[in-house]
Amino acid sequence: MEGYAKVAQLMATYEEFAILRRFKRLNYQNLLYLQAQIIHLEESLDRLVEQDAIDPERKEHARDWWRLAHGKGRAGRAQWRKVCRIRKKLKEYNEALLQQVQISKLDGPNPIDLEFLRSWFERPSMGWFPIRGLDFKAWEQRPEDDLIAVKPRIPPDPLSKWITNYVFPLYHRLFGVRFKVADSNEVGDGLYTYEESLLSSVISIITIVAASVLPLLSIVVLYVVETEPIRLGILIIFSSCFALALALMTSARKVEIFAATAAYAAVNVVFLTNND
Repeated sequence: MEGYAKVAQLMATYEEFAILRRFKRLNYQNLLYLQAQIIHLEESLDRLVEQDAIDPERKEHARDWWRLAHGKGRAGRAQWRKVCRIRKKLKEYNEALLQQVQISKLDGPNPIDLEFLRSWFERPSMGWFPIRGLDFKAWEQRPEDDLIAVKPRIPPDPLSKWITNYVFPLYHRLFGVRFKVADSNEVGDGLYTYEESLLSSVISIITIVAASVLPLLSIVVLYVVETEPIRLGILIIFSSCFALALALMTSARKVEIFAATAAYAAVNVVFLTNND
């Protein structure tokens, strides 16, 4: 398997590498051209409306669609023909505009996946420059903000991003490559697959442990320490750590983090009050 078929096979097998250009500049340029055409047609229509308004045979065109659409002679039907041209152009413009709105909402690729795809194109044991035409530049460094991913890997929180992009690749280089069997396919050697559920389980375990230990740890420390000013300082530190953990380990909104941190601090304050 060679050429475009090999690239397509890679993207079909590992959809996170299905990264393509969105052609942002060209799409907006096309919209501008369509807008300009419609503006010129609108100006021409306005002139025809003014001409029909002062003509005895066509002055009713503004009030009667039947007369507008079935006017006599070339001049009598000019306004309606212009309306039909504008209708087609508006349809083309609106479709292009809505498509651009949808395209602009698509996420870009994960930087790690994009980096691998670029290296795949160059490695002799993998892609080895399967595309030789001008379009081989589609994945160059320059248009990174002009790339979209069909199925991007977007971690839901900073902790998941750190583990997925840095910890797990490090684990694979140190340990996984020794025990994991490489995938057998036609798109290259040395490709390995880890189930997303495995990553999710690891991240969930870390989050659950942190959620269980942090509240209990603060209570234990506050119980051991007896000096009041130090206990207040510890309360501030643990509350800050709790808020930081929520920000890093969850996708909670700011207002939810504030509310949870306030509740956490209130529980510790109650413990301090009852322990005095």
